[in-house]
Amino acid sequence: METEPLDYHRLLRGASAYRWWKPLALLLLSGVFFGTLTVVVTAVVIPVLLLTDPDYPVQVAAGTAAALDTQRPVSVLVSMVSIIIMLPAVLLAMLVLGMRPIGRIWSVAARMRWGLLGRLFGVSVLTIAVMNLVGIAAGALLEPATDPAVVANETAFDARAALLSVLLVLLLVPLQSTAEEVVFRGLFMQVLGAWLRNPWFAILIPSIGFASLHIYDIWGLLAVGLLGAVSAWLTWRTGGLEAAIAIHIVNNYVAFGIMASGLTGETAQTTGDGSAGGLIGQIAGLALFAWLTLRVFTRGGYGRQRIDLVQYTAEPQERGTR
Repeated sequence: METEPLDYHRLLRGASAYRWWKPLALLLLSGVFFGTLTVVVTAVVIPVLLLTDPDYPVQVAAGTAAALDTQRPVSVLVSMVSIIIMLPAVLLAMLVLGMRPIGRIWSVAARMRWGLLGRLFGVSVLTIAVMNLVGIAAGALLEPATDPAVVANETAFDARAALLSVLLVLLLVPLQSTAEEVVFRGLFMQVLGAWLRNPWFAILIPSIGFASLHIYDIWGLLAVGLLGAVSAWLTWRTGGLEAAIAIHIVNNYVAFGIMASGLTGETAQTTGDGSAGGLIGQIAGLALFAWLTLRVFTRGGYGRQRIDLVQYTAEPQERGTR
């Protein structure tokens, strides 16, 4: 039988042999695969750390070094790979549980809609430019100018380390950003949506979780939470992850690029990365991004719902008695 038209967050209900407990099993099995892959990656990474930067894990554990610092390329590699492995973990779990086609994690078309993704990359570049310009202008109005002597990085800047970090960022950010979106705007949205029809549960709950995993101050957490919520809303509204992946990749390219350049005097992720001006820029940029994304989506004629064929076991009819 055909299912009802399913929005993105309800797509697991159209999987073959769907049962109410399968979304929970998918969540748990994804965690098991992620843990297993983490052990494998750790076993591979430890020799690399010992050869290139043996002090890094000790300093991170002691709190004397940032977990991600573009002046320490190995930290970029470890941080990125530890997130990227979430992607195969989710896809493997879907395969094991028979939730085919597993492409439903990408969109209602059961695949990545590459044309839409490409168009939204252009939209994302414009959005991030506006976001940063507005944020800088708002910051100049709201916050006093910082003494250059305070901003200057106390440690020597290693251009070769920065260049290697940039190369790693260029190669790995698309996979890292996609993995995060598959988990927070894909897996979590669809697991919640399998049980709760109202999309706001699937939009807001994962967005709060996404923000809480970052180390920023309150301004940074609000900005990240807003990005997550808008990305989740657009995922539901457009029936796929393309918008969320596009804005995430471009945003991370810019953020890591600024860190690697050392222009702000800080080459690592810190708790003080947020600001009121940055949040204002985030609001302006995301409003523009949502508006342009819906225009591109509507003009492209893309669908936002899916109808699956699922099997039902019919109850045998009782024969009448004479």
